[in-house]
Amino acid sequence: MRLPDLLRLAWDNLWRNGTRSLLTGVGVAIGVAALLTLLAYGSGLEQNAEREFNALKLQNTLRVTSHPIPAMTRSRQPGALPIDSLRPNSDRVPLTDSLVRNIDALDGVLAAYPEMQFPAKLQSESHTLVVTAEGIPMAFREIPSYHPRQGRFFSSPDEAAVLISPSMAERLGYSPVGAAVGDTLDLVTASLNFYKLRNMADLFSGGLRTLPMGQRPYDVRVAGLLNESQQPLSGLLRVLVPMDFGRGLNKVPFFSTLDLLFRHSRTQDGYAAVRVQLRDDANPATIRRRVENMGVYTTSFREQYNRLDTLFLVLDLALGIIGTIALLVAVIGIANTVMMNVRERTREIGIMMAVGGDAHDLQRLFVVESAALGALGGAAGLTVGGLLVAGIDWGVNLYLDSLGVPSVTVLDTSLVAASVIWAGAVLVSLLAGIVPARRAARVEPAEALRSN
Repeated sequence: MRLPDLLRLAWDNLWRNGTRSLLTGVGVAIGVAALLTLLAYGSGLEQNAEREFNALKLQNTLRVTSHPIPAMTRSRQPGALPIDSLRPNSDRVPLTDSLVRNIDALDGVLAAYPEMQFPAKLQSESHTLVVTAEGIPMAFREIPSYHPRQGRFFSSPDEAAVLISPSMAERLGYSPVGAAVGDTLDLVTASLNFYKLRNMADLFSGGLRTLPMGQRPYDVRVAGLLNESQQPLSGLLRVLVPMDFGRGLNKVPFFSTLDLLFRHSRTQDGYAAVRVQLRDDANPATIRRRVENMGVYTTSFREQYNRLDTLFLVLDLALGIIGTIALLVAVIGIANTVMMNVRERTREIGIMMAVGGDAHDLQRLFVVESAALGALGGAAGLTVGGLLVAGIDWGVNLYLDSLGVPSVTVLDTSLVAASVIWAGAVLVSLLAGIVPARRAARVEPAEALRSN
């Protein structure tokens, strides 16, 4: 039997049992849509993490501490110094300015600088935003993502100025956003109130939740607006200040009471951590060994991202398994539908074989019916899943736009992924029809003709 004849007969048979075929196809569509949406969610998370990593240039960044980080004990580069987690505090090398200068002088290092992040508020005449202020060195003028789209980079390391994103300027009430460049804002930092701190009874009567905090405002000028497309998601709350200006601010270097208790509990004199930004042509392994030879410990953000990449792979597999289970349930429905078709058409099968029909043709007919259910249901599922992915992404970004926040990729899918899912649905549907098809091919013509 020719393929066109098989397709025509398969379509006629499915149409004759329209309600049953429709319900089975809906089951396949739901399974395919669920699988597509779950994989799109995992892909969106991975894409956002990759954007964050690339925007912050973390692939060329090392973090230096005077004590080992627990994650470092599980993954070390070949040739790196062994970790002595039991080294007493007195033997640890403090992260002082002289050490930072020594690291900065190494070949391949763009900048070595103390890690400086602190909570603050940015105030315009009409709006106030809670932000995370971050100190950066002047050498960052060489990194393209720090080139302002409007305005300029800092003119000096102690300039009272900030770099912000256009979306932050919009949320501060500037329209157009370029009007923020050159304007003066208040950068309000949190600081310890030493007058209250002297009264220890007041401090401990309320517990650590009532640390004696105060606020200190500083006038800062908006030097420039950064390119939104090159900023990380954390750039929504990120304000950049020159390193020396940030050092002179009266601020607290912690974000919570737990951070105060545990983040610096193992540090000694000197900075809590130092960031080392490498040049694009630098050899990270070589520089890392040279830094560790100074008696300190390093963490590679590149290695951390590789572990995160493995985590995303596991997440994608888990989401894929969940979605595949939904699809397999629908495939069981296909097998049941085709089996019922075989039982209801036993007499018809007997007539076809009595007039010279080939058993292989009958087997192929039911396999084609099964594959057609998978193909049609899969196509409908891709359509529903695609609309669902686009709708969720549009809805989330519409809400973010109302807040003045730039768009993000919530769910991400591709034509290749959709094609693989559809092909998989057709394949498993085809396999589901093999057993009922073989049963149809084994029907005896005489027995089939005697059946009602």
